[in-house]
Order: sequence, then structure tokens, then C-alpha cells
Amino acid sequence: MDTEDFKKKLSQIKEANDKLFGSFLKDTEIYNNIIFIYTPPKVGSTTLVSSIRISASHKFSIIHIHDQIMLSFFTGIINVSINEIIQYNSYIGKNVYVIDIYRTPIERKISDFFEKISPYHFNNSEENINKYSIKRVTERFNKIFPYLALGDHFIDKYNIPIPESFDNINNFLFIKNNNINYIKLRLKDSDNWGKILSEILCTEIIIISDYETNNKIIGSLYSKFKNEYKLPTNYFDIIKDDKYLQFYYSEEERNSYLSLWSSKLSEKVLSYTGAEYLFYVNLNLENQIYNDLQLEHYIDNGCLCKGCSSKRRTIFENAKKGLIIKEKINHTEIVNEIIDNKNKFINDIINKINHKNKTKNKLKCTLITNSSNKIKNNLMTSCIKMK
Repeated sequence: MDTEDFKKKLSQIKEANDKLFGSFLKDTEIYNNIIFIYTPPKVGSTTLVSSIRISASHKFSIIHIHDQIMLSFFTGIINVSINEIIQYNSYIGKNVYVIDIYRTPIERKISDFFEKISPYHFNNSEENINKYSIKRVTERFNKIFPYLALGDHFIDKYNIPIPESFDNINNFLFIKNNNINYIKLRLKDSDNWGKILSEILCTEIIIISDYETNNKIIGSLYSKFKNEYKLPTNYFDIIKDDKYLQFYYSEEERNSYLSLWSSKLSEKVLSYTGAEYLFYVNLNLENQIYNDLQLEHYIDNGCLCKGCSSKRRTIFENAKKGLIIKEKINHTEIVNEIIDNKNKFINDIINKINHKNKTKNKLKCTLITNSSNKIKNNLMTSCIKMK
């Protein structure tokens, strides 16, 4: 790449980076410390995003991203990669962390399927799909099983040296490459994420559950499917040879996982061919009428205003006490609550002043009446004496 091409590329990366972070964030101190949670969907990343935001928004800016499509949506730029954004921030002197999560293949595929079951796979409302039989849902899932939730960002996307094996003693990987800190976690170790990340990030991180499919409208069908689903034997053979499972799980962990699924097997099935799956994807996109916009996706959307920051501290302290967190940090609701509280405060003051004036006036009237009665009595007494 010659000098002009390099300058042009650097300008494009800078433009994409500015749009990704926004001018409001670039002027804050936390922009010096950036965490990219760059993972595939349905691996537990939303929980991680909300947890770090609740725990450390005062120290880190957090970017949550899955793929190039998502980056293009945020920035409107299609010729800049996520890795280029990450490397650019390190290049301009930022302290950069990149986090990925591994989730076991069958569970990830099920979760990925149910995430888009309404707007994509059946193009129907969740209320209606919730009434579908497990047989109907299973048949659709099995047809596309081999094409769901593929790959691993840490190994396939990051372009960094990968160790020969996962650290099954500490249960995470930490690799520093080109002055960028790469962290690999496993969903199965989520109970220890707080301890792991607190040590790496040098700040207390409390993990808070967030955005579970069980809590959605489709939750009852999702739970029933997980309990009743039988894995076809030919898919079991695929999972046994899964290279990511072999890398991230120890032999003992793999045997335990495979033993669990070997007790829940069904007959061999035929999936769509590659051409049939491509047709399926295109047809679903053409017919799609239900959108898959996920509003209020996080407990914490990262707003740094005083109201949201105050709410964040409250949630953090409650989480430290072990309380179940059900509330979200919604900027609009918090602003309305602040306005309502201020109005209530002002109304209370006005009411107190009115009450005080009313009491004062009442007292004044009483004094005047008493004074008048006293004068009247004195006059009466004087009149009696004159007689």
C-alpha cells in the first residue's frame, strides 16, 4: 500500500471510529480505556456488557459488536473492519481490551435459532409460535442445524497467535498482542467472570444476569424445547469432532458434555443442502414482516448522564449485596423520574408555604378576635363600674 492509499485508509478508519464512539464519548476520560466485547451472538455477551457497564462505566468505554454487518450499521461505512478499528485505537495510544466468549455448540445453536424464531424462521408473532408443537419446531431446527452459530471469533477473527491449548486451570486466556489485550472466557465459567475480570481490569466487576431468552414471550417454548430436544445421531458425530469444543474443553469436560447428549439421541435426519439453505435464507428475508429490533437489549445502555450514573451506582451496590436485579437503566424514564421528583419537591415547598401562611393568617385572625373580645370585655367592665 503506497502513502496515498495508506492515508486514505487511515482517514476511513478514523471516520468509522469517530462514528462508532460518537463525539460525546471521545471527549471523556474513559475513552482512554476501551473494552471491545467482540463476540458471536448468543454466547452470553449481553450479560457481560451490562455487567461491565454497571461496574466500570466510570473507567471504561464499552463497545459491543458481533460482526461487520453490525459495524456497518453503526458507522455507515462498509470498507473498514472491526480489527482495523481495534488496532487504530491502540495506534492512537488507547488502552484496549478485546473480549470473546466460548459457548458449547448445541446450546449456542438452540439459542441462536430461538433468537430469530419469530422474525426470521417462522415469520410469525412470538405469541403464536409459543403454541407450536415441539415436533414442528424440531423439524425446522434440524433442517438448518449444520448452518447455525458457526465459528469462533478468538480463533477465526482476531488474527492473533493462538496457544496450543486453553488454560483449563485458570479457565481463561489472556494474550497481549501489538499492545492490545485479548481475553477469552467460557460461558460455563460465568460464575467466575467477576473475579477473572476484576483482576485483569484492576477494578471490581460484578456480574449481573441480563437478557435471558427464558424471560421473553417465547420463553416457555424455549424451555420446553431445551428439555425435550433429541439430537440426531449424525449431528452427534459432528459435535464429537468439533474443533472448538476440543480446544476449549478439557478431555474430562468433553467426555461429560458428550455423555450428557449421548443420552438424548434420536434417529439420523437430513439437513438442507448448501443450496437449499441459501434458498431458505433468501426466502425468509424476502417474506420477513416481523422485525427483529431488540429494544431495551441491555440492563445498562451506557448513558453517562448524572441521572443514569446515579442509578448505575445504586444497581452496582445492590448487586454486590447479592440482590436480584430486575430494573434497567432507561435514560428517558430516569429523566422523567427526576422531573417528577423535582416537581413533587417544588409542590411540597409550595404546600408548606401555603400551609404556613394559612396557619399564620388563622393565628392572626385569632389574635384579632381575642384582642377584640378583650377590649369588649374591658369596656363592659368599665361600664359596670360606672354604674
